[in-house]
Order: sequence, then C-alpha cells, then structure tokens
Amino acid sequence: MSSPLPLLAFHSYQTLRLSRTPILSPLLIVVTEGSKRIRLGERVLTAPAGDWLVLPGRQRVEMINQPDPHSGHYHAWALGELDGWQQRLHELYAAQLAGVPLRPSADAFAPTPEAREAFANLLALLPSAAQGSLQAAQAEHAWQGLMLALAATGRGGALLARDHRHNTERVLQLLRGDLSRDWQAEEIAAQLAMSGATLRRKLAAESLSFRRLLQDARMEQALGLISCSLQPLGEVAAACGYQSPSRFAAAFQRQFGCAPSALRQMSNAGDRLRETGAPA
Repeated sequence: MSSPLPLLAFHSYQTLRLSRTPILSPLLIVVTEGSKRIRLGERVLTAPAGDWLVLPGRQRVEMINQPDPHSGHYHAWALGELDGWQQRLHELYAAQLAGVPLRPSADAFAPTPEAREAFANLLALLPSAAQGSLQAAQAEHAWQGLMLALAATGRGGALLARDHRHNTERVLQLLRGDLSRDWQAEEIAAQLAMSGATLRRKLAAESLSFRRLLQDARMEQALGLISCSLQPLGEVAAACGYQSPSRFAAAFQRQFGCAPSALRQMSNAGDRLRETGAPA
C-alpha cells in the first residue's frame, strides 16, 4: 500500500506512561490484554481488556498502558483510516447516519458482538490489502461495517463526524508523505497554492501552528515505528526528520517523558525473552 497502514499493534511488558501523546486524527483503540488509561485534561478514561476507546483528533493526551498482572503483557490495536474512506462512507450512507445520535467526544465502552465481528473481519483483511486490489476493497467494506455497527449503538461519533478543518488535513497529508524531509511552511504553502502567511493564518484559525503540527506528526510516526517495528533507532530518527539521533532522543523525551531506547526495550522485552526460552 502506498499509504501508511492505518492499523498498528502496541505491546508493553512494563507499565508505560506517555505524556503529551499526539492524536492527530480520530482513533479507535481496541485493548486485548492488560488495560489502558487515557487522561484528557481533568477527564480520565479507562479501558480493560475487551473494551474499546474512541479518541477525537487534534489533541495531546496522557496514555498509561498497564500489563495484565498474570501474563505481564499489554496489547492493543490502534486503528485509523485510509484517505477517502470516511468520504465514501458518508456518500453511501449519509441519510442513515444523519438520523443517528452520536457522541462526538472521547469514549470508552464495551463493544457489541456485531462490532467485534466487524473488527475481526477487518483485522483479517487489512494487513495484506494492497492498494487498488480486490482485498483492499473488501477491507474498506469491512471498515464500513465496523463504523455502521458502532453507529447503530450511538458509539464512535468521533470516527464518523465530518471534520471541516480542511487545511489541517491537507497539510498533514503532505507532511505524512515524507516526514524525513526538512519541511518549511513556505514549501507546504506553495504546494497548496497559497502564501506562507496565508497558511499560518489558516492554521491559526484551527488553533494550530505549522511548527506544532510538524512536530506532532513526527512524534506520532516515531511512536509507531519504535513501538511496532524493529527498525534501528538511528533509522527511526532519520525517517522522522532528525539527522542527529541525540537530538531526536531529546525531542522524544520532551514529548513523551520516556526515552526512545526505554520504550523500545519495554515494547520488545517479551519477544526477546521468548526467543531465549525464558518465560514472558
């Protein structure tokens, strides 16, 4: 797929606290082992194994992943969406969705059997769905089934809501295309046929700055690469636009309150233990 896969698996073998975690686009989190706690200002959401979380985009939250006390393992899926999915969902089902009361805020809940089945279908299809293939179309259809199953019970409003902050989405799409580049606001503005000053003004109207959006997009990618891959940390730094691994490590520490090497160790410790035959 030319677009980043919108499905990531997060593991931890120790209690993990991540401060100022950027959630740039609406996100569904499916906790399968251990528990997750999300702090949004004064509000705290908790999801034990089996529960789901829906988070709106454009925010920073504190996340705490707690391994299961018996297995010592935390696992959760994080599901975003591919470009165009939401637009096509609303084109197909606008009339049905218009009459459904949906919670637009962050939400923690136990999903229905129908929603679980729809997610399982998506999970089976998405990882190997090459862009433009029949399986990719089946994966999008399974995603639509998942969204409709959530809508039927008034859940998932943040995933289904039409986001009118168009400028932010356009900038994010360009940035995510290659976060290793030394992006400047004027370069992005030129690609959007506007001046740098106009771009900054439009982002400010959406309560954002170009610098913060770029930083959060880089840290969002770094979190996924460190937690969900074995890519060397030096390569992760370069992929996220940092030529100096030490500067990357310092930026990551400031953002999350955790060093990238510590996060990699907590995420992969159980795999190494299993490889050596020790109990995880």
